[in-house]
Amino acid sequence: MRFSLPTRIPLAQTFVFASLFFCVQQFQHTNLIFSLLYFAFLILTVLAFNFAEGFTRLTGAYIFWYSLLIVIVGVTWKAVVAEPADSNLFTPVLDMALYTGSMFMLLLVTLLNKKMDFRYLGIGGGFAGAKLNYTGAGLGCLLVAYGIQFAISVFGQAPGGILSALLQIDVFPQLGLILATIGAIHDSGGRRSTNTISIIGFSYLGFWALTSFSKQAMLTPMVCWIIGAFYSRFKVRFVHIVAVILMVVASFGLVSPLSASRDLAEGLDTSQRVTLITYLLTHWDVLQDHIKGQEEFQSENGMTEYYNKPQGSLLERLSMIPPDDIMMAYTAKGHFEGIDPVVNYFENIPPHFLAPNKQIKYSGNYYAHEIGFGLGADDYSTGISFSPVAEAYHCEGWGGIFWLLPVLWMMLFSTADFVVGDLTRHPWGLMVVVWFAHSAPETLLGGIIYFMGMGNFGMFFAIVVVTRIAPIIGALFSGRTVSPPTRSIRSARPVMANRQV
Repeated sequence: MRFSLPTRIPLAQTFVFASLFFCVQQFQHTNLIFSLLYFAFLILTVLAFNFAEGFTRLTGAYIFWYSLLIVIVGVTWKAVVAEPADSNLFTPVLDMALYTGSMFMLLLVTLLNKKMDFRYLGIGGGFAGAKLNYTGAGLGCLLVAYGIQFAISVFGQAPGGILSALLQIDVFPQLGLILATIGAIHDSGGRRSTNTISIIGFSYLGFWALTSFSKQAMLTPMVCWIIGAFYSRFKVRFVHIVAVILMVVASFGLVSPLSASRDLAEGLDTSQRVTLITYLLTHWDVLQDHIKGQEEFQSENGMTEYYNKPQGSLLERLSMIPPDDIMMAYTAKGHFEGIDPVVNYFENIPPHFLAPNKQIKYSGNYYAHEIGFGLGADDYSTGISFSPVAEAYHCEGWGGIFWLLPVLWMMLFSTADFVVGDLTRHPWGLMVVVWFAHSAPETLLGGIIYFMGMGNFGMFFAIVVVTRIAPIIGALFSGRTVSPPTRSIRSARPVMANRQV
């Protein structure tokens, strides 16, 4: 058996699953209309994913993360814990109607995107070499990432400066890990999925992630390894199954509780954070008591949760229904923001040296204060996430679902296809797949608009580095030769040798 990114999901099996799940929800006394809408959401999701050709296109990757991490995980887990799917929500039917309507529009956008396919024009393909040294390119990307961090530690990060701009488009740690994983599989003929370079990269990024107490940062190395292995169609052995199981256990048993204790690390430097992490891991009862205190505080301050009992910060983060529900319920009372947030997001696309007076007014924190989400009156730093659906509805009501979101999606997919090129032929598109895992479900409309500007520019810059600079840097440190660059765009994913492993 080999890892393989899915290109389609069988519709017949999906229909059977959705029908059985509908029956389970009705047995658990879920609202009938909610269950019917969720049934439609599942069918529309599979249709959109299949029309997008699955993970062979960025559109398919977006649909996967969007549907899974906004709706599907949360609703599925409600059934697992035997709770009605519509319980603990202010406007459950409205929520699911908005999600289902958005998926219908995403299906239409997918069909239109197939008619307006810009992948063959992708400027990224024009930089592709006939043969990319994945290991050397991965090492080069990691060294570039370390160089940026070292420069920031020495010279500081001035707003609007070069280092600040580089940090905004710095995708090199994640891209380096993906390329190093592909390189390890390619160089070993499919026998190994790690090498010295990838292990060092995972260790460095893992250390930075732990000391930042960020769930996203702690999970990113795992996602990079999985994406790289799936892209290379890595042959699965027992040890890899065990490794994946350990990753899942670590995600829920280690990443979730540590990330929930980020407030304890405020104001601490790196060495102090290491000491704190060591203390929490060796005094598990203290960590659990702190998490319990946080849960009680959230309950007392009206920060409602989707489940009757706390399920852990990671699992609760894998669904955007709870925060979206609060925002949608507030909006349904007639509190519409208008188009101003979208205008503000576009105004913030130019870098500071071109627009020195630009200001980011709208954010999850801004909306949390507006709707009374439970933040302190002077708390303007805590990040609060909402899905693009919630903000689109908050801006233009149902118009946000039926015209605003589709227009932004069409612009996102067209520009990303044009910059990245064919995902099946050029591995740098995998970085966008990883980015979508975070941005598709929880970065508002601003995340979509950001990627049209800085995201696409960052990917273009990364492609140049990966194909022209990183292999040279990697060769200097690894001692490997570098193939002469070529303008050929016929590079394909690495093909594993046929051998018994």
